Amino acid sequence: MINFIVFSVCAQDNVVKIGMSAPFSGPTQELGKQIRQGANAYFQRYNKSEHGMRLPIQLLSLDDGYEPSRTITNTRQFINQDKVFSLFSYVGTPTTEAIMPMLQRHNMLYFSPFTGAEFLRTPLVPQIYNIRGSYYQEAELIVNHFVKEHAIKKVVLFIQADAFGIAASKGYINSLQRRWITDIVQVRYKRNSSNVHNAIKSIIKEKPDVILSVGTYKPISSLINQLREQGIQTPVAMVSFAGAKALKASLTNFENVYISTVMPNPERSQISIIQQYRRDMAGKALSHESLEGYINAALFTQVLHKAKKPLTKESFKYAAENNKFDVGGIHVNYNASNHSAHLPPVLNKVTKKALIELD
Repeated sequence: MINFIVFSVCAQDNVVKIGMSAPFSGPTQELGKQIRQGANAYFQRYNKSEHGMRLPIQLLSLDDGYEPSRTITNTRQFINQDKVFSLFSYVGTPTTEAIMPMLQRHNMLYFSPFTGAEFLRTPLVPQIYNIRGSYYQEAELIVNHFVKEHAIKKVVLFIQADAFGIAASKGYINSLQRRWITDIVQVRYKRNSSNVHNAIKSIIKEKPDVILSVGTYKPISSLINQLREQGIQTPVAMVSFAGAKALKASLTNFENVYISTVMPNPERSQISIIQQYRRDMAGKALSHESLEGYINAALFTQVLHKAKKPLTKESFKYAAENNKFDVGGIHVNYNASNHSAHLPPVLNKVTKKALIELD
């Protein structure tokens, strides 16, 4: 029944509707806004093309404030009222976890979630197609650097107290324990809160060699700024979800700050899709997050173009799994047992002027 409804929308309205629930308000809003901005930049380009004029894409977006209960409400609207063909680039692990039963129940496609949670990758979820790498990959990269370059012995994990924190902290813990580092203290904070007072007290008490973070830019930048004000220069590293651009804008002290990213450098990369992104974003601020939205949109349209018409979820799925995609120099090969692009993460040192990629 769902497939019939989706086909009717595509055939009669001659438009592919996709739904994005993300934070467009609250302390995580910059992530949602930047990803949507990048996606819309590409969809505008596509809709002016010959293929886009025949089958245009409409991106519907609703604000969830990074709260799972609101994500559920938004998703119900997308599925039951808007009759979207696919969900697209939702932001967050807890918000995505909340809608998993709905994906299964409605056999709803979910393309390019903005989360590296392992439960979206292993075991395979047939409805989900990932582009960004996993938090396990990012955690391994970060831990490997600090073991080799800083000879760390004691670690504090500063983590968001929810599914996101649990998912990414497992990656850190696994990587640390593989290297026989077991002196690990976990300090948690509440989602959508920047109250880090208790965390700072714990860090001062524990005196770690490094602080490995899992969270969004507001609490992490607040932690860094307050530690530096007290003269504590302990390195702080974090996975990409923090958002490099928003993090930089929130920092007052850039000493010993590191972030992993899962997209090429949006300002300097010479990959053709990123040069095109810069042209399409002319006059707008560039970021890893808007670039990710742009690439997500570009790959979605490529799969859409390859799918046999009339368009159904099954024809889209077959196209995704049976074609090799070159997104302007970024290569993606899905198959029946793998729905992840496996783009390698990069570790960066954060400075006031730019991110400096580390080898």
